[in-house]
Amino acid sequence: MNTLKNCPKVLIRKILFTALIGIGCLIVGVTFYFISGDKITLTLSGFIFAFSIARSAELYYAISKQKYEIAEGACVGVSPKIFRKQITVKIMDDDGIETTLRLSKRTKIKIGFRYRFYFRQTQRISIGSEYFDTALSSDHFLGFEELGEFMNPKKNPVASDFKEKTEIES
Repeated sequence: MNTLKNCPKVLIRKILFTALIGIGCLIVGVTFYFISGDKITLTLSGFIFAFSIARSAELYYAISKQKYEIAEGACVGVSPKIFRKQITVKIMDDDGIETTLRLSKRTKIKIGFRYRFYFRQTQRISIGSEYFDTALSSDHFLGFEELGEFMNPKKNPVASDFKEKTEIES
């Protein structure tokens, strides 16, 4: 449990929700079995439970061994792909290096905010096709956390005015 104390809350939440989905499916399956006697629903809910617990254990192992990568920066662009289930997100880190990420359309990212994205470490296999590369890497996204709105004192007139006033007063 000590390894999870230093772990980001987003990743802990991912482990817990994955396990809770399996437990919830098992409870529904057992309840339905006692009400109607349906063995197929009980069996299927048992499989879902087993797979979700296995997935939670796999996530716990990867997170406890810190086998994940972090991409952090300010979002500078979001472009949805028509007829696809992903969006392309461009983030820029503090050094000015721009990174392009492909995420699910359900991911709510706002331009001008800073984010930290967590991905499972991979061998970076690339087939060359954008569609196949995205399909192969779709399971590697673990989660993200919003770090707040991007504040650049060079481009923010309020922050630069405050800096000038404090320099004049001192």
